Amino acid sequence: MKPLEIFAVIALIGMGAWIALRLRRWFAAITLRRRFAIGAQAEKDAVPLLERHGYTILDEQATAQSIFWVDGVETACTVRADLLAEKDGQQFVVEVKSGDSAPDPKYSATRRQLLEYEHVFRRDGMLLADMRGGTLKRVTFGLQGTQPRGQSSLVTWILMLFAATAGLFLGHAL
Repeated sequence: MKPLEIFAVIALIGMGAWIALRLRRWFAAITLRRRFAIGAQAEKDAVPLLERHGYTILDEQATAQSIFWVDGVETACTVRADLLAEKDGQQFVVEVKSGDSAPDPKYSATRRQLLEYEHVFRRDGMLLADMRGGTLKRVTFGLQGTQPRGQSSLVTWILMLFAATAGLFLGHAL
């Protein structure tokens, strides 16, 4: 091969790599725009789903401030949830999902997101709106007093029984 032919081959390989990189970025941008559009539409579709189940929408794109410390330095960030809804005097943070695995509360990214919402928003619970299935799932982690009402732990009942029994013995002994 002549030097000019070698240079042409190298230039063509470089151009091919550059074109491939540009195409990859272009397809990634299209995919990202498509996912955002699907997510935005899912959030709009979640409002009538919630209303059909008796919820009232309190806020869309609700935000709350979270404070935490990094190496002893106070740090703040804003946490945004898709919706805030209310039903029967209880308020819920609503996370809308439209993908294949994200609507599952056992999916790690979704679970962590809901856990952050429970910690930051401190509402009565979270609702996970599965827009592919058209369902709502109530999710609580039991933090901040968000254990569903009417569901006391076994330990609480045992302690109350123990206290009542101790009171009876003490009263009988006196």
